[in-house]
Formats: sequence, structure tokens, C-alpha cells
Amino acid sequence: MAKSARWVAVGFWVLGSAMVAKGGIAFASDAPPRQVSVSGHCVRTVTPDRGALVLTVDVLEKDLRSATRQASLTYDRLKQAIEKLGLADLNLTTSEYSVREERQWEKERAVFKGFRARLGLRVVSSSIERLGEVMSIGSREGVQDVGALQTFLSEERRLKEQMECLKQAAENARAKAERLASALGARVGEVIRVTEQGAGGPAPMPRHTMMMAMEAGAPAARSMPAPEIAAGSQTLELDVDVSFGLK
Repeated sequence: MAKSARWVAVGFWVLGSAMVAKGGIAFASDAPPRQVSVSGHCVRTVTPDRGALVLTVDVLEKDLRSATRQASLTYDRLKQAIEKLGLADLNLTTSEYSVREERQWEKERAVFKGFRARLGLRVVSSSIERLGEVMSIGSREGVQDVGALQTFLSEERRLKEQMECLKQAAENARAKAERLASALGARVGEVIRVTEQGAGGPAPMPRHTMMMAMEAGAPAARSMPAPEIAAGSQTLELDVDVSFGLK
């Protein structure tokens, strides 16, 4: 019995020695580290570097072939005339193509009116101030549907502005943490955790929508002056959550 007691005592002594060798009492490591958590904020006003609008050719003819042919010819003339403007960073894409039978309800029955063909051309360029010239080309070609005008940031510009805003938000977070720590008699240590919030960037801003409800070829349409287009400004906003250790 005495021998067993001695072995138990030795076992506890060895375990305790191991705990001391590893840094002392086990519950000492359970104490949470001192830290401060803050949010850093950034707001930047940016000028869009891209503008876009859509010109939609709309043709109604009695037969299908005539409708599609007339729409295609007008679309091609639009495209060629816009390309000759020499706009910077020009990107032309087809935004719509549809052909359907047109009927109107008259005297309690659907009366056939022809076939309607629509072709949309989306124009994107960094020459925002010259997009009014594109509208004038549309009016000369008898395009009655010109709209979806918007300004936005190109992907390259958006990423650049976001990186600058992230830096500003991080600096704002550190300044807050240092002010809090100083008020509490401590100093800011290493960064423990960083989380980015709201970095989606500004959405494209619609600027104008216009419908040129004029007869194709009418003098008023052909003499329409090029309107001035302003890029305007947009707001980029994001936050970062940062936790700092305290010394």
C-alpha cells in the first residue's frame, strides 16, 4: 500500500514538472489577448471614364424580308458612321435583335399590320463628351429610339480606385485604434484580423433616356444638333474591420 502511494506521488510530480516546463500552469494560457477592434471608412468621389448608349433601329414593313433588310441596312449605316467618328476606346455590340408579326385590335379583331424588325446597337466609349455626336447620327438615320445613356468606371479604373480607397480605409482604422489605445494607456500592436466590407464599387449611373419620336427622314430629325454630354461624378465607398493587439 505504501509503495503504491509513492508511485502515485511520483506520477503527480512528473506531470506537474512537465506542465511547468511547457510554460507554467495550464489555465494561464486561457487568458484572452488584449486587443482593440475598429472600422476604417473611405469615401471617394470619382469621375466616370466610360459612357454608353443604345440606338435601336425599329422598322415596320408589310413583308418579313423587307422589314429585316431595311433594319439591317440602317444598322450597318449607323455602325459605319459611328466608327468614322474615331471615338476613343470604342466598343460596339448588338444589344437587341427581334422580328415579330405586328397586329392591332380593330373592330373586335386582330388586323395584320406587317412585320416589325428591331436591331439595337450599344455604343461604349471613353469619349463621353462626344456621345452627343452618336445621337445626331441616329437622328439623321431616322432612329426613333435612343436611350439607356449611362456613365460608369472601366474595370481598370474601378480596381485602381478601390485599391486607393482600401489604403485610405486601412489608415483610418489604424488612426482610430491608436486614438483609443492612447486614451486607455496602451499602444497598438500587430494586426490580428482584417475584413473588407462593401467593395463592390459604384454602379453605372443612368444619365439620360430619350425617345426621338419623329418620322424617319423628317427635317427636324436630320437637323438635330449634337447635345453636350457630361460625365458627372460617382461615389465609391467601402469599409474595413480591423483588430489590433495591444501592448
